[in-house]
Amino acid sequence: MAEACCAAHAAVLPTAGSRRRRLWELGSHAHCPVIGVCVPLERVRVLAKKLLVLQGDEDDYTLHCSLVTAAARRNAVAEALQKDLEQRFTLDIRSAGQAKCRESLMTWWRSRAAQGEIAGALWATLTHARCDEWLEMRVLGQVHMLQHQVGAAQRVDMARHRELLAEHQALSREYAEAQQRVTAWSQERAREQQAWEQERMQQRALVISLQTQLAQAQEQLLHWQSLRPDLPEREQLRERLAEQTERNHALQRELARLTPRAVAAEPAHAAPLPAPAQDLALPVKLDHRVVLCVGGRGGSVPQYRQAVEGCGAHFLHHDGGAEHKPAQLEPQLAAADLVICQTGCISHDAYWRVKDHCKRHHKRCVFVETPSRSAFERALAQAAASEGSALPT
Repeated sequence: MAEACCAAHAAVLPTAGSRRRRLWELGSHAHCPVIGVCVPLERVRVLAKKLLVLQGDEDDYTLHCSLVTAAARRNAVAEALQKDLEQRFTLDIRSAGQAKCRESLMTWWRSRAAQGEIAGALWATLTHARCDEWLEMRVLGQVHMLQHQVGAAQRVDMARHRELLAEHQALSREYAEAQQRVTAWSQERAREQQAWEQERMQQRALVISLQTQLAQAQEQLLHWQSLRPDLPEREQLRERLAEQTERNHALQRELARLTPRAVAAEPAHAAPLPAPAQDLALPVKLDHRVVLCVGGRGGSVPQYRQAVEGCGAHFLHHDGGAEHKPAQLEPQLAAADLVICQTGCISHDAYWRVKDHCKRHHKRCVFVETPSRSAFERALAQAAASEGSALPT
């Protein structure tokens, strides 16, 4: 079969007419390159299994030689190969059909060979009506040399393929290691993200809880403010009372420091001082007390304050309804230990408020009809000197 594949014979090729040659009309020296180049190995196996009688142990070379031998004459195998080649290279046959002479056909063949499209160009050229023996020999010779070059290239490619395969294996190992690192890093980031998400949800729940508590506290504050509209005034009075108490303590400490020196400096033969008048006696027993003055002239309020603070007490004042709100009177009455009510300068509502509060709480109250400083001081002295005073000791 090998000798039949490579044998050469002389054939008279047509030089005129338009009929294309068939496979079995080609020279026997053309069947081997045509089937080897134009028919893929997988197709060779399919056709051989379908058309030939095989024993089952034939290799690819044996199948190739069997098809080459069968293509030398017209038979079922040659016609099947002819049909298969015509169907697969229809476009190449049409393109080559535009060449009307041997020179143009040769030019077309060289252009397709330069592009690397050998299979379709070889079949279309050899079966062309203008392909003579001269052109056929040159085309087959070029294909023969190309096969040598392809073989050498394949050997180089195989060596390169082995190198690339080794490189690919190394890169695959590195890629697998990198993939493992990336997977571990992704899992770690996912765990951190989950922890951050849980912490964010906890913080959000805490914020919602604090906001709820704040809203409840604000509602409660508004409720208490609505129940006690005088609460800000009471807070101011409490702060002022604390300041006055601290001031009084400081004065008492200073008085205690200075009293022994005054007693030591007094002459032993000095005559006793005459007793002061009853109306000028200082209310020395009003220390740490809160005295509320209700009513009185606005210009005399500083004098009232001076008289009360001179007794060591704390001074509060309400004008009886002229400018101060009546609601402010109740917290002042509650904070006072002694009430001096100047009845000639207050409203009826303030008068009854003072009288009712002092009666209900058993609180000492002195009513003064004449709004003057002397009357105020006498009332203050009377309240301090009276026996059975309601002021706590």
